[in-house]
Amino acid sequence: MGVDSLNSVNPIRWLWRAACLPVLILLVILEPLVTFTLAALALLGLLTTLFFYLVGPPDFPLWTMLALSLGFAIVLVPYHALIRLLSNGSQDGAGSL
Repeated sequence: MGVDSLNSVNPIRWLWRAACLPVLILLVILEPLVTFTLAALALLGLLTTLFFYLVGPPDFPLWTMLALSLGFAIVLVPYHALIRLLSNGSQDGAGSL
């Protein structure tokens, strides 16, 4: 590869950083709200499932409620991974500028 290919990569990196920054800012601003909401829904769903399992109707969908509660908790993992990915991507090569 010649020198021209290295010069063509820099504008692509700048465009990627410019596109990631607003998304990253939005995700970071919403992070406390999203984390609190999803964690609260997961805990509330787990406690509701436990309550209805012990005293509720016999046809209560136990496994569906447990899966839904676990799903709320699992959604936090890709959310935080996306924040980490975008924040690492926006800092790549920042020291060499």
